[in-house]
Amino acid sequence: MKYILWIWALSLMPLLGWSQNANYTDSGELVSTAAPFLDASLEEGRLYMELPVTSLEEPMLLTRIGRLSRYDQKQVVFRKSGNQLVLEETRVWSETGIWIALQNDPDLERNILGVFPILQEHGAGYRFDITDMLFDRSVGWGAVSSDPMVPALNKLIGVKLLDDELMIKMQLGHQKESAKIIQPVHYSFLKLAPPMEPRRFDYRMGFWNESRTMGQHLNNYVASIARWRLEKKHKDRKMSVPIKPITFTLSPDIPKKWRPYVKAGIEEWLPAFEAAGFKDAIVVKEVDSLDSWSAYSLGHSIVRWFSDENIRYFGEKRGGGTVTYVIDQRSGELIKTDVLLRSGYEHRMDQYFIRCAALDKRAQTYPFPDELLGELIQSVTAHETGHALGIKDNNFGENQYPVEKMGDEAWLRNMGHTPSIMTYARHNNMAQPEDNIPPSLLVQKVGPTDAYYIRWAYETFPESMSKEQQADSLERIIRLQDTIPWYRLANSQGDTMGPAVTNEVVEVRDPVQGAVLGLKNLERAMELLPSINRNRKDYVRIERIHERAISLWYHLVRRVFSMVGGYEIFYRSMDQQGGNMFDPIPLQTQKEGLDYLLQQVFDPPKWLAYPTFKTYIRVTTHPDLLLSRQQMLLREMLKSRFMKRLQHMETMDGYEGVMKNYLEQLQNVLFSELKEGAVSVDPRKQGLQLSYIDWMKKAIDKEAADIHPQQQLFVHTDYAKGLMKEQLMRLQQQLEDKITDKKDTVLKGHWGHCLATLEERVSP
Repeated sequence: MKYILWIWALSLMPLLGWSQNANYTDSGELVSTAAPFLDASLEEGRLYMELPVTSLEEPMLLTRIGRLSRYDQKQVVFRKSGNQLVLEETRVWSETGIWIALQNDPDLERNILGVFPILQEHGAGYRFDITDMLFDRSVGWGAVSSDPMVPALNKLIGVKLLDDELMIKMQLGHQKESAKIIQPVHYSFLKLAPPMEPRRFDYRMGFWNESRTMGQHLNNYVASIARWRLEKKHKDRKMSVPIKPITFTLSPDIPKKWRPYVKAGIEEWLPAFEAAGFKDAIVVKEVDSLDSWSAYSLGHSIVRWFSDENIRYFGEKRGGGTVTYVIDQRSGELIKTDVLLRSGYEHRMDQYFIRCAALDKRAQTYPFPDELLGELIQSVTAHETGHALGIKDNNFGENQYPVEKMGDEAWLRNMGHTPSIMTYARHNNMAQPEDNIPPSLLVQKVGPTDAYYIRWAYETFPESMSKEQQADSLERIIRLQDTIPWYRLANSQGDTMGPAVTNEVVEVRDPVQGAVLGLKNLERAMELLPSINRNRKDYVRIERIHERAISLWYHLVRRVFSMVGGYEIFYRSMDQQGGNMFDPIPLQTQKEGLDYLLQQVFDPPKWLAYPTFKTYIRVTTHPDLLLSRQQMLLREMLKSRFMKRLQHMETMDGYEGVMKNYLEQLQNVLFSELKEGAVSVDPRKQGLQLSYIDWMKKAIDKEAADIHPQQQLFVHTDYAKGLMKEQLMRLQQQLEDKITDKKDTVLKGHWGHCLATLEERVSP
């Protein structure tokens, strides 16, 4: 009798929408007949779904995984309307007590993705055909290609039911220029668990919110941060393993020799989680094979590997990586984060060479030995893992480290040369050869600020603590920034408003001395260029590295520029220590920075400007990348946004007249030859002089009338225009005096060109 009942139950399962994945005893007895939240079957190229009644109006996460493993997600529900089922994307109610707008439209409450006739209705659920919606571009997925479709290549491949997840595999045909291509696509319906306890977003901490927005805002919006659901197995212990650790699976595509370094980069974060009370919070798995169901399932976070190796014109030019996210917007829970790494060997080696070749003998031969290249891959992996844990790219207090500590081995072992792996400080190029720093301490690693951020985001509280007590405890962690300055976050807000918000160099307290030390190592690296090109038949490598050297020079000088009209940044409330978010850098410090800046911009070092090898491998000055970088710096030094900061600074005691003094010094140094009676001007400087005149006139002539308030940021104030006009009038007189001077010089033509440009009426 039991056997007959078992056969009868099996025959009803497809009609009831139940999965046949239930467990049975050895004798065939049914152990569990719990219906899945959703089921589907592929029949003659059509996909039929079974929706249990119990899943109606229950929140699900619908995810589309397309090209480059990009994930697009929508929170959806199925509703019944007459003899139809309606699939709707809904706006999300956050556990922090606020609606998250749908498609950035406050009036839009729901978006209908599909309407499906009910093909069969039974007591337990409904059967319907979802095929057409899967191929419908109007559904509005961000990652969908805009190339014309090739419907003949569209195909449903398979469907699979996993734990609380229904996956669909398909392919889409596209016409890409003259090629027809197939794009693999995976859809996933995930049954959402009850939302976890959110951690309230705070603009003083560097975490993404649940929508991955608010990157540059200083408004403390009501939002959740993005983080994993990490719960202690032993709630009564200060240190406990988690009930479910954060797990990353290494793709088999990662070359075997790099896997230990990738694994080590992820595991650099383990001590940070110990600071939050979790032991073994992260698990890294290695597998020999990975099918696409597992690779794209929301139950697995994959570390992927993309390689351009051996692709002509592209081989290894692209470095770095990125992270894709799937987030439960109700609470900010990270459901899946894939880390995407590019091999980028050439890019990584070049960046390290120009910074550290003088400090690490392993970097003095190309290609680098595997040990060094592996360390560089580990560093990138650690950075991308930080994103996978919810932390943004940003400036995390790196400008607070003393410059003298960059060559202090004890400091570097304990603190690193930058406090966070999430900064763009790169490798330590400020230690000097005589410091004898072990090469392993030159590479950027997870630092003390990273542990601080993980503690704030992931520390758990006893159930006996009230919400108010928890909030107070989190605020006390934030207030550690009062006394530990390298814990502080600083957003650039699109402006280089001070040394706290620059990138690409080690950002110590003294930018001038930091630039001096960094340029010493850059010069030493340039001296090594011939040796690393030995036995090569072309000069591509050293030309490429010289270009990167020019870029590093630019970033070092740009950091010094950030001192001028710059501010110290400390996000705090009025009742915190000091009370000011922005304090101007002391005037004497600004003057020191300006003196060094003008020297570098208008007279860069000869070893960089005119390297010997360039003389024998070039037949033209084009392209002149150094001049382009000089012009970029000069343009920044005249921008309206910068001038507005100087003008605001003049309202503060002791800073009166800073804009006038700045413009006078800038013009005096740029046109120093007018006073010195020089017989020649470097051709690059001639170009800068003419660019200066042109940009100054355009700034003065640009009208602010009838411009939208948002656009006024890009127009100089009348006050600034008056001071700029005064400088040009003075320059005009100097040029006229020089031209009328009876002494004949080769510069008369150049000065005449400058004067003609100055007197021309700039077209609107």
